[in-house]
Amino acid sequence: MALGVAAAVAGVAWYVTPPSEPRGYAGIEFAVMTPAAAARAPMLTSHGALVNAVAEKSPAAIAGIRSGEVVAAIDGAPINSAAQAAGIVRSHGAGDRVTFTLFDEVRGEIQPRTVAVNFAAEPPAGAKHSVMPPRTLAKEQFSLPPMAANAAWSRRIARGAQIRPLELVGLGAGSCNGFAPEFWSVRGHSDDDRMLHVAAPLGFQHALYQSARLNGRDPRSYVLGLITQNFQGTPRPAPEQAQPFGFRLFKFGTEKGAAGFAQYRVTGDRIAVWIAAVAAADASWALPQTGAVVFSLRCQGNDSGPMVKHDPLLVDTAISARCIKGQCSEGDFAASYMKVLRLGFVHGKNGATWLVKPKSDFWVNGAEGPGYYHQTGGENEKLEPGRSN
Repeated sequence: MALGVAAAVAGVAWYVTPPSEPRGYAGIEFAVMTPAAAARAPMLTSHGALVNAVAEKSPAAIAGIRSGEVVAAIDGAPINSAAQAAGIVRSHGAGDRVTFTLFDEVRGEIQPRTVAVNFAAEPPAGAKHSVMPPRTLAKEQFSLPPMAANAAWSRRIARGAQIRPLELVGLGAGSCNGFAPEFWSVRGHSDDDRMLHVAAPLGFQHALYQSARLNGRDPRSYVLGLITQNFQGTPRPAPEQAQPFGFRLFKFGTEKGAAGFAQYRVTGDRIAVWIAAVAAADASWALPQTGAVVFSLRCQGNDSGPMVKHDPLLVDTAISARCIKGQCSEGDFAASYMKVLRLGFVHGKNGATWLVKPKSDFWVNGAEGPGYYHQTGGENEKLEPGRSN
């Protein structure tokens, strides 16, 4: 028999229509996945169901299933919710042998393991139950499951202490610089400080900034030429989209399996271009990250454009700390696209920069008040919006 548990507000509510009589007994209780549990399961392809409790001496306990594990699949079928997992368990009868695919989130193991549970007809004699009637377990409990206990100081989200913003490192050449994840490197730089190209050490993640004089060339054709020149594939562009502050953006793919976007702005005869290119198979996660890297790139050469005043339409987590104080560069305005990427920059007191998801990483009850935090070893440092270059 199974119990479906939902994490919401304090209190307890009974189902209006009790679930049907279970046909067998497994002794496993499911809970809704928390963000902390999901974030610690990098190999989880479905939403999963959190194991909230396992009854003593039950078939699930005998099979070795433990509280805190995540059920990714049952008999090979991906699990997307606690309700789905409970329904499958309730459909099995005494004597059935059911296979569970599990991730052990509590112990930080990311490799799945498979266990088989032999269903019994009923609980052992003398077993105690926390709800009535014992055979149906028809209760829904509204409380945070144990996985959220280590984040109790934050009412907004339930994230474990191991979850941290992505720390970025500075890199650059000449008067050009930017921020990227660890081990990224500079792949190209022009002597006139009009171009900076950085890339990840493995896979295919490239970020390129370039400014130039068009000398009568068509802007879109010039950008397509840059893509061909740097990524060795003929781009197939989507229709252009107008962006704030006079920028133009189009997405593209190549026959060699790359995908990305290019954003540019023409001022007189000058063009400034930001290009993010990744492996198409990794685009869902790699393109936002690479896009954030490209919008951190800046050059202070003779062709970098003037510093201008801060615009109220700019989001603080998309721009530089200098722009927040009123001195904005062209790249700060280009980075308004960070809202579409759903990522943002924050920095610490020592100038270190992190990449955050502004909507989910804003902690309401931080030790120093609402804001973004870097949590390490039980200590919390409040981070300020903006990148520090």
